[in-house]
Amino acid sequence: MGFTDAKRQVINCLNKGQYSHEARGNIDIKNLLATGDVTPEDVATILGRSRGNEYSCSPHDYDSSVDVHIVKTTHQGINWYIKWYFIEPDVVFISVHP
Repeated sequence: MGFTDAKRQVINCLNKGQYSHEARGNIDIKNLLATGDVTPEDVATILGRSRGNEYSCSPHDYDSSVDVHIVKTTHQGINWYIKWYFIEPDVVFISVHP
């Protein structure tokens, strides 16, 4: 799956409320979507404005069969780091933070 498809699918999942969060330490600073400091709409907007050169994909650390998608982008003067993977039909966020 390339950037365009990953972007379309993650935004679709956000809009439908089909998302969850991977358990992790420091969730209060590493996943602002999980803490409610940013909304799904905020994340969809940030990702919607991202470009292909801000995207990368790599295997998950714990399961190499799962692709982890990463966007590093700037939105309204803030540098964002957003990391997720898909478990059909949902998206699971690992990180959403500046």
